[in-house]
Amino acid sequence: MNWLYYIAEANLYLVIFYGVYSLILAKETHYQLNRAYLLASSASAFALPLIQLNFLKPAVYVSNEVFVTATVSAAPLWQSVLYYGYLAGVFFMVILFAWKLIQLKRLARGAERIDAADHHLIKLKDSNTAFSFFNYLFIGTQNADEKLIINHELVHIRQKHSADVVFIEILKAINWFNPVVYLLQNSIRTVHEYIADEQTAQAAGNVITYASFLVDHAYGDVTPAITHSFFNQNLLKKRIIMLDQKRSGKLARLKYLVAVPLCAALLTESTLGFSKSYGVIDIGQQKIEIDTAKKTKATGTRLAPPPPKPNVSQVKFPQPAKKSARPVKFPPPVVRSDDKKLPPPPPPTPSASQVKFPLPAKMPARMVKFPPPVVRPNDKKLPPPPPPAPPKKSERIRIEEPVKSQPPTDSANVKIQE
Repeated sequence: MNWLYYIAEANLYLVIFYGVYSLILAKETHYQLNRAYLLASSASAFALPLIQLNFLKPAVYVSNEVFVTATVSAAPLWQSVLYYGYLAGVFFMVILFAWKLIQLKRLARGAERIDAADHHLIKLKDSNTAFSFFNYLFIGTQNADEKLIINHELVHIRQKHSADVVFIEILKAINWFNPVVYLLQNSIRTVHEYIADEQTAQAAGNVITYASFLVDHAYGDVTPAITHSFFNQNLLKKRIIMLDQKRSGKLARLKYLVAVPLCAALLTESTLGFSKSYGVIDIGQQKIEIDTAKKTKATGTRLAPPPPKPNVSQVKFPQPAKKSARPVKFPPPVVRSDDKKLPPPPPPTPSASQVKFPLPAKMPARMVKFPPPVVRPNDKKLPPPPPPAPPKKSERIRIEEPVKSQPPTDSANVKIQE
């Protein structure tokens, strides 16, 4: 279906180019510029879809993925009907163009021929027609003022107007379904006649006399469609009006510069607005970013279309790693709704066998005892506690042992010495 998208895009640009000509340039008397615009825009309409400005495209992210080959299904029925219908129209237009050439060849074969330096004069007996095709000039023997007619047709021959006609015929065969192509063909023929009339009238030296000659000899025999006929009744009124038309000034030539931004806009739209694979001319390089842990070198700027989704049965997943003998268990994370920084998790609680308690310190032989502090409800400053009293001299107690031989008495001989 790429050919269908290409033809559709090219015809869209052809309509835009011809619309600009009809609105802005058709009434200008710069006939040579009009001819150049019509031919260049017709060729550009088919060239722009093939050009891609890669530096305007967004960056492409490339990653290592699994590519699986997929079978391409057959085209639907409507595509086949459209394809063969289009080819049938092209074939018919080519046959019609070939038949016109055969008619010209038959006319030239059975008539009198006079060879000149830059053309071949073919005289047709018992006819009042006059037309030209490339360097062949056909003229009837019943025409009046033969010299003026020959001068008109020599302008067509010397400026190669027949080459323009053949180009438009080929364009019409390819785009036979587009009505704008037939309008374009009529416009290019009209411009050709304007050019020939302008130069013939200047050579005659009198525009009014030449216009009167066109009116007096408006009716002639029918000529082949691919030739430039001097007696063209459809264009007679326009030709006489343009002979008396005021010539456009030099500033009017600036209008033709509209083709530059128009081509730039269409080229940008062709690059960004259409997803296509028929762009064969790449200008610039597209930015490529590799979204993988291990970066690989890109081999080109044009990327293949994305692969289809892989089949799960064909994808090999990595085996899970074996668990260690003694896994380390961490406490579960604490999830909070706010964005504040959370404190680090507490360390794991050790087992009772791993905790070592310090040994109790040995009690001193004599400990100093302080009185307990006095607690009061008010906030007044309390006097410092009194210093501890110095220890008194130890009393010496002397106990006399009783006499074993004597019985105990009521009073004991106890002496206390201080």
